Amino acid sequence: MKKMMKDNNLVRHLDACETMGNATAICSDKTGTLTTNRMTVVQTYVGDVHHRVIPDPGQINARTLDLLVNAIAINSAYTSKILPPDVEGGLAKQVGNKTECGLLGLVLDLRQDYSPVREQIPEERLYKVYTFNSVRKSMSTVIKLPDGSFRLYSKGASEIMLKKCSYILDANGEPRSFRPRDRDEMVKQVTANASQHVCSSPVIEPMACEGLRTICIAYRDLPANPEPDWENEAETVAELTCITVVGIEDPVRPEADSAGVPKVPEAIRKCQRAGITVRMVTGDNINTARAIAAKCGIIHPGDDFICLEGKDFNRRIRNEKGEVS
Repeated sequence: MKKMMKDNNLVRHLDACETMGNATAICSDKTGTLTTNRMTVVQTYVGDVHHRVIPDPGQINARTLDLLVNAIAINSAYTSKILPPDVEGGLAKQVGNKTECGLLGLVLDLRQDYSPVREQIPEERLYKVYTFNSVRKSMSTVIKLPDGSFRLYSKGASEIMLKKCSYILDANGEPRSFRPRDRDEMVKQVTANASQHVCSSPVIEPMACEGLRTICIAYRDLPANPEPDWENEAETVAELTCITVVGIEDPVRPEADSAGVPKVPEAIRKCQRAGITVRMVTGDNINTARAIAAKCGIIHPGDDFICLEGKDFNRRIRNEKGEVS
């Protein structure tokens, strides 16, 4: 008990120590626990080009860039923002939702500014908002344009969003047809040109296999008359035009902090040496999850391990009545 107090561990019930001492498995969340929870966009797929580093804004069509900035600025909680660092030379402060902060950081990396967009379209002028939840795994915001028509911006998990896209912006900023076959190719195929940091082929699985969370940003223009049925979300948030797919990095916590205290990988190694099985639980794409688990040392190449998606896990633990068996 005294040793735990010395380690700054507060124990309210002494019998809890005995329970913890008998633990043989630890299930850990990923974001903010195993990782730093500081999201940064490190790759983009825009204008039919996969950029493995953030492109110069001159490499992106002007119309596409304008749509991208507006989509991120408007279709994010206005409480999410990037503030100057506390100390000179430090990292900018991310306030609010960390994924949205990563996207706002992309706007700044492209030498654009999201603040004037929000000043022009304040939060009270947003016409309709479909907030993010774990079921839809996306967020959409509708604004009214000067001519009376509407524009919907949407963002979310790429594997879900791309199924709602019927078009994608080409290198000239013009929408072209985006068929299911195109989507499948975008997910799986990859041929990189490492010397130019550019890849002219699709993209989702390669990003995920590098431990990146992939987010699709899209939009749709809707008529003023007849006004869409905003309560029919399935019909409204459909036939979208994909603006970009981005890869967001959430780095694994380092081996040690500034005081030399061991962090995630070493802590996991200690648990494993003690006979404790460490499992990671996350809502990310399974390829992203696998890559992060490998970086943390939870799984190792050549080991006998298994990665399960939630639906597969539920099928294994429930009987024919849907009860946990």
